[in-house]
Amino acid sequence: MLPRSYYTDQDIQRKRQIDTLKIFNDNVTELSENTEYRVEFSADGRNLSLNVVLNPDFPNEKPSIFVNPVFPHPWLAENSNQVVGAPGLVNYTPHSDLGRVVQAIIREFQRCVPNLTHEDKSTDTSPQSHFSGQSLMFPELSELTVEELQEIIENPDLQDKLLETNPQLVELDLETEELMTSIEEIAQDNLIKQQMLDTLKSEVLDRISTIVQMKMNYEELNRKHQKLSEMYDPHRIRDCLREAALKADEDAEVIAEQFLLGNIPVETFIAKFAEKRALGQARRAREERLAHQLTQLDKATT
Repeated sequence: MLPRSYYTDQDIQRKRQIDTLKIFNDNVTELSENTEYRVEFSADGRNLSLNVVLNPDFPNEKPSIFVNPVFPHPWLAENSNQVVGAPGLVNYTPHSDLGRVVQAIIREFQRCVPNLTHEDKSTDTSPQSHFSGQSLMFPELSELTVEELQEIIENPDLQDKLLETNPQLVELDLETEELMTSIEEIAQDNLIKQQMLDTLKSEVLDRISTIVQMKMNYEELNRKHQKLSEMYDPHRIRDCLREAALKADEDAEVIAEQFLLGNIPVETFIAKFAEKRALGQARRAREERLAHQLTQLDKATT
């Protein structure tokens, strides 16, 4: 047997359908692996069997089902023992259950199978006998007189009543109604899921919009952070202190030159010169202290 990883989806579905055949029916015998099965059953004290043949395209294609021994029934093909008229086969889809299809066929044959004794093989060729053999779909017609049959032919109301009370047609109508109900339920479920999908889609779009806005805010804050980081970087502050100390010294030199040229009085010179010198020395002291701290920090991190 192949490992499960080598099975195709069709192989898995085929196996599931075969499992339903065994679940819903008794006396199932495998004649050919995954291809042909025999289902034995009894009807009116007689032993019958169905041969279920699964073609290579099953379950995408309907199975072929044959009954043995053959007997007259409207579900059988003309001059053949193949079952072709069962509603489960007529309306077959890949989603049908093989087990239920076969189960419905067996129940139908058990319900209306004719007597299979040799005495039933009458040689009577009268129209009434021929009509009875061909009226298994409407067995009640075999009990009517010619006049009653003629009345049905001429009366559409009686014809409609006959069709409405026929068990096979009633069963077909019920299966059709169940199928329509199932389709409606699936459609309603799809509408509900579509509404849920639309709601989720709207929520996703709102969240995407929120994320985009948050990203824009983050990028703006990140730019400000980078700018402030550069502005307050210790190395940059040290450089600014050095430049400010040099600027204070230059200002002091300019004041001294102005005093020597006689442009400012002594009192003004002393006050401004002392102020600039003190400012320059304070900035230089801070710059040297910060440079020392940075040097120790670099050594500690290397």
